[in-house]
Amino acid sequence: MDQADFGKILRNWHIDPADAPRLDTSLAGSPDRVVFRKAITDREGRRWVLEEVAEKRYARKLAIAEALEALERGGLEFIHPYVRNSLDHFITNYAGHLFMLRPLVDGMPIDRGTWLAEPWRADAMATFLLNLRLASERTPIESPGPAFSPASFVEERMAALKRNAPDIASSLDPIYRQLKRTLPTAANRQDMAFCHGDFHPLNVVWGMQSMRSVIDWEFCGIKPEAYDAALLVGCIGFEDPDALIGPFSLRFIRQLRNNAPFAESTWRSFYDLVVAIRFAWLSEWIRTCDAEARDLEILYLNLLATQKRYVTEQWNL
Repeated sequence: MDQADFGKILRNWHIDPADAPRLDTSLAGSPDRVVFRKAITDREGRRWVLEEVAEKRYARKLAIAEALEALERGGLEFIHPYVRNSLDHFITNYAGHLFMLRPLVDGMPIDRGTWLAEPWRADAMATFLLNLRLASERTPIESPGPAFSPASFVEERMAALKRNAPDIASSLDPIYRQLKRTLPTAANRQDMAFCHGDFHPLNVVWGMQSMRSVIDWEFCGIKPEAYDAALLVGCIGFEDPDALIGPFSLRFIRQLRNNAPFAESTWRSFYDLVVAIRFAWLSEWIRTCDAEARDLEILYLNLLATQKRYVTEQWNL
């Protein structure tokens, strides 16, 4: 497509670009789930991200857009939903291609070597999860997919490993058997909530001392209410296993323990949920052929399995 085509596409949102839309791989968030993304500045100085969406992802992207709009209507800050076009649609069809538009929020890059020593980030992330829960309860939200079951997910991942990587499956079998005993086989609907689904610091646009936007909602939906918190804590430990019981993790968990409306059963299974979610990361490393990350993940899963009592005591769970 040339510049004239993009001008025609953007007119669906009454936007006149000030410059040629450019392919921008440095945009925050993962580009994997769109055909491409382009950064745009309009003639009023506003900044946007134009995304082309694969046809097979149409229904999912539409459901995500509707969920984000509902969350904003429910009062959630730090989200920037997709914009409806002049026909009041989230997705524009141009010459057989599907496009979506969202605001671009600039931020400051996070220093992966120091962020765990910055407690204000723990406060900001805990507060966002609390507000996400409140906003999702204020307004009806249609889940973009079926409710997530950790037990079923681990079962499916292990079945896939047994087929495709039996050596890895064998090494993880003791962890799998432990999870089978401790993870609930059927989720209690009262312990489920709408979650971001991939909540970690790289999916936050950060300001100098504040959160500016939460991005990459591709995995959002109805999940165990502590899913986002467990995913974040698991990521912290993967970055630095000692940080599982470091100031950031302890502060983050304490904030949620004191303020989140989580059921006691949620806290009892919190550690096991952390472990279960790591199977998703292991699958990702295998999918992307990242052998180093794969091997580190297997070591990390074994560490988590052996240190449960010690870590949960430090978490005061």
